[in-house]
Amino acid sequence: MGRRPRVEFKGIFHVIKRGNNREYIFRADQDKEFFLTYLDHANDDGVFDLLGYVIMDNHYHLKLILQRQA
Repeated sequence: MGRRPRVEFKGIFHVIKRGNNREYIFRADQDKEFFLTYLDHANDDGVFDLLGYVIMDNHYHLKLILQRQA
């Protein structure tokens, strides 16, 4: 039996990025800090509104509303 269809809301996105074979994409806390700084700049520039995030060593999740094309 297949999974149920995803619930989609217009303009709200759940972005996921995982490392290949569960490999780390953030090897140090400084890598995570750099990524958060990059997200903060994009958020301040009005590219998107960041609603929430979770960052782990081998993947991250972002929940955002896209405002305009980058």
